[in-house]
Amino acid sequence: MRVWKMNRSSTITRSVLTIALSASVLIGCTQATGSADQPVQPPSVERISFPTDGKAGEPHLTRDSDGAVLASWIERFEEDSRMYFSRYEDGSWSPKSEIARGDDWFVNWADVPSLAVSDSGTMMAHWLERLGDTRYAYGVRYVLSTDDGDSWSEEAWLHDDRSPSEHGFVTIVPAADGFMTAWLDGNRYATGENEMSVHARFVSGDGTLGTEWNLDSRACDCCPTTMVRTGGSEFVAFYRDRSEGEMRDIAVARYENGSWRDPKPLHEDGWMIEACPVNGPSSDYLDGTLGVGWFTMAGNEPTVLVSFSESGGESFTEPVRIDLGRPTGRVSVRMRSKDELIIAWMEGGGPEQSGILLRTVHKDGTMQDQIRVSSSSMGRAAGYPRMERAGDDVLMLWTEPGQEENPPTLQSAKISW
Repeated sequence: MRVWKMNRSSTITRSVLTIALSASVLIGCTQATGSADQPVQPPSVERISFPTDGKAGEPHLTRDSDGAVLASWIERFEEDSRMYFSRYEDGSWSPKSEIARGDDWFVNWADVPSLAVSDSGTMMAHWLERLGDTRYAYGVRYVLSTDDGDSWSEEAWLHDDRSPSEHGFVTIVPAADGFMTAWLDGNRYATGENEMSVHARFVSGDGTLGTEWNLDSRACDCCPTTMVRTGGSEFVAFYRDRSEGEMRDIAVARYENGSWRDPKPLHEDGWMIEACPVNGPSSDYLDGTLGVGWFTMAGNEPTVLVSFSESGGESFTEPVRIDLGRPTGRVSVRMRSKDELIIAWMEGGGPEQSGILLRTVHKDGTMQDQIRVSSSSMGRAAGYPRMERAGDDVLMLWTEPGQEENPPTLQSAKISW
């Protein structure tokens, strides 16, 4: 059974049809198998010690302008919750540094805090704080640092609305001297319209807030957003839309020449569902190519799709299916080159294929065999796996759910080709 989050405060349960697909068959693609003399070698997976203790989760990865990878996460204590970060240096993670702490935070497996670094070196971190007593009454707090995280600015609200409604699922993308942000804003719940909006705002390096744009007045309530920078001041945002007829396909909005253009469908999957699946897209941009991956269950068939754009998000290639037939989604995408991306996702099924899987996909539709990074649980406690480029390798970070007396913790690995 699969549990979907209803609009705001309740859940419904939907049964998933049994998919009569062999785990060895890939839909609509061609395997990249190499030649007899030069077979394709699978990447290696090396576990790396991560500097957590206690109850840890809600991971996020990012890169600075020099290519260094930084991780952020939450650790929960009896008296409060605390946000930390660490740098990946010389093959290992540095000791953790505290960003902020609070006893009134909203901590959630899907709506996670994040960290970003602008081109000029300013760091921006966000987390979620209660705005009321109801379950989903929370908002977005952020801080800045100009000294590599040694000290942080006063806390501030990212959004103008302070109503006791849901504000979250934030994406922060670095710019030259600041950050473009996008998030889901519940201001219309406060007026009784009960519809989630997608908002965006530029935050300058000194903390000045720009115009708060409303990109879409009706979007899926609780699917994570994603965004990439495709030029000096051009951005492309992706989110799960919500039509009047409850179609929940992925939408794309582009920012150029100082304003956001009207959103449009990324691809017409045709997933109609009267609930939020808590399953958002992931995207990345490198050397003129934008790659995006997402989960859909159109036609009651769970599927993970990948598409590319060489026009800055104006148009996209026909999606390629990359899963094994029993995915739960929660994708993470990073470009390996301008012609190829790496995608990680969660897959169900038998003991040999379930867990966090990873494969490379070429924009011509060919792909390598998947590898299993972890046999992590498919439950919500496992959250979203995270991935980031680290030179020619990629780093991964994910939550290992607790068992019996052991609290949940974070696991890290380096994937090398």
